[in-house]
Amino acid sequence: MKKQVNRRKFIISSSIAGAGVFFPGFTGLAFNHGLKPDNGIVVLPKGQKQIFVDSQMVAKTQNIERKVHPAKKLQHPVLEANMPWEQGRDYDGKKDRRVYIYGSVIRDKETGEFRMWYNRLKSNFFATSPDGINWARPNLGQLGETNEIDLFHFHSPSIIKDNFEKDPEKRYKALGSVKSSIPEEEISYLKSRFKEYAWYKRSSAYSAAYSADGLNWKLYPHPIILGGDTITLSQDPVSGEYLAFHKNKSTPDDKRRKVFLSTSKNMQDWTSPVLVMEADDADHKRAQLLEDGTHSEIYNMSAFPYGGQWLGLITVFRRAGAPKVKGPGQSGNEGPIDVLLVHSRNGRDWSHCSDHAPVIGLGPYDYDSGSILGLCNAPVVVGNEMWMYYTAMTTTHGGYLPDKQMSIARAAWRLDGMVSFSAGKDGGVFETCLLKPEGTSLCVNYNAAKGSLLVEVCDPKGKTLQGFSKDECIMLKGDSTKQKVKWEKYNEIPTGVPVRLRFYLKEGDLFSYLFE
Repeated sequence: MKKQVNRRKFIISSSIAGAGVFFPGFTGLAFNHGLKPDNGIVVLPKGQKQIFVDSQMVAKTQNIERKVHPAKKLQHPVLEANMPWEQGRDYDGKKDRRVYIYGSVIRDKETGEFRMWYNRLKSNFFATSPDGINWARPNLGQLGETNEIDLFHFHSPSIIKDNFEKDPEKRYKALGSVKSSIPEEEISYLKSRFKEYAWYKRSSAYSAAYSADGLNWKLYPHPIILGGDTITLSQDPVSGEYLAFHKNKSTPDDKRRKVFLSTSKNMQDWTSPVLVMEADDADHKRAQLLEDGTHSEIYNMSAFPYGGQWLGLITVFRRAGAPKVKGPGQSGNEGPIDVLLVHSRNGRDWSHCSDHAPVIGLGPYDYDSGSILGLCNAPVVVGNEMWMYYTAMTTTHGGYLPDKQMSIARAAWRLDGMVSFSAGKDGGVFETCLLKPEGTSLCVNYNAAKGSLLVEVCDPKGKTLQGFSKDECIMLKGDSTKQKVKWEKYNEIPTGVPVRLRFYLKEGDLFSYLFE
């Protein structure tokens, strides 16, 4: 039986504890629910995993690189436009087959059933699945003998199950775009609320709805935001505040696609849109590698809380002029669209992951070889994996019907597996900033099937604590999404005192760590 820690041996004087380094990035922590500063020391709540999309929790590294991991895909889409009501007209004897998931997939915690909201243009549909792969279309009888739901002709419907809501009639919330059909008096109402948009001349806006069961919807009294055609609804996991990430403009001559954020506490009164995501220089350079490539734009953004912070998946449209071949149902803008990872510590200030490699790239299958047009608003955790559903497209943005077929596909990563800290055969080291764990057991998510992982625990000055050196750590090999770290004499680490963790990684990947 392993000896447990005698915590008296690890009492550190307050004068030493106060010597912790304060990181400038810890400003604005009111919205950063994964980190709790205490005199410049980060308190890590029990069970709160730490991922590696940024370096805010990292003091130093050596021979360590941040690595983006592309999603694994299925050989076929999980849902195609196979029903007559999901299809359009014939073109040269071939059907227009397009379904989208700008919407949502939610898994019932009690039954395990998957529930999907998806759309075709302004028609909205509902599907269910026992496993997330094989989907059924229940006959709802709302709009014919189909699985169509009456969701007010929302384009880009985005849905959440609101666990903060006390009124059972409003358990589900939805946002969506109502394109070119908002009455003039409603547009005037929004202009009076958002005076900076007095120049707006279209008749499109975003609207909100609520439901008891996700199937029978009621509309809130007024449209909420002036704007474009795509939107993602998310919710702060601590405060319950609603966040709407949507396509918009800040000036009338702004022609490039960008993502803005508005927030609300009641789904009716929303803040003025603030720009939070636009293409950066690396995005533009990727576009310029294409024939006739000019620049990149952000088509849409799905943002969700994860690991005590926020992750976002952006669809990056690499513009390449106008289509060379003319045809029906065709956009005037050409170029592919793929998916990159972005991150935020507060949901407001967003950055690209330092590795601009796509997390959902194009191909290798035909169904998404052209573009990825949109994603659902959040992933679903299934066992030791995280799944994201997306709109797969057979052509680039400028493709024409009926070649442009769209279906719903599934991307999968290991748990926490979008990004890792990675080291090669020579090994690497990284050290955390000064932190105070609330738990005593350190667990890691890692893959060192060909290598190894060792951890040591250090005092605030970086000196290894007795009994917690890497030489006394029981070497971790293999592959696990949750493995407890142990030392020869101890199964647990000191709690309530500031420490630094030093990870020694060789030929492997570390995806996350947490304390229990």
